[in-house]
Amino acid sequence: MELASIVTDKGSINISRITIEVLIGLVLQDINGIIHPRKTGMPKIIQSSVDDTGKESNNITQEIRIEIKPDSLLVNLFLNIQYGIRIPDLTWEVQTKVKEKIKEATSLDVDQINVHIQSIRFSKKHYNKGKLVASGSFLKIF
Repeated sequence: MELASIVTDKGSINISRITIEVLIGLVLQDINGIIHPRKTGMPKIIQSSVDDTGKESNNITQEIRIEIKPDSLLVNLFLNIQYGIRIPDLTWEVQTKVKEKIKEATSLDVDQINVHIQSIRFSKKHYNKGKLVASGSFLKIF
């Protein structure tokens, strides 16, 4: 198990990768526009160990990957978002809140937070008989 270490004058504090992933997952649950896994808000790694049915599900997955460096963390987030959300604003909010929470809870420095948008989910009003229907403004462009 890979651990992030914080050395203090009284000893060292070791924080597991899974602990950091769960912390990030909790931060992501509070941000509007992100679609979370249906069963839990837990990261994919933990969710797969909790619900190991062996079947490929149609559920949305949210993946958090962390690289632990000696003096900082590198975080990669793979997210699914709702249609209509302004991506630059959402990613800025995600990066800011995740960095602040990790610093507040663990005192670890975050070197980078990379946000990867895996998919955009449309609401039911954008579908007609199971098919995605483009909005009128989209059709006017073409």
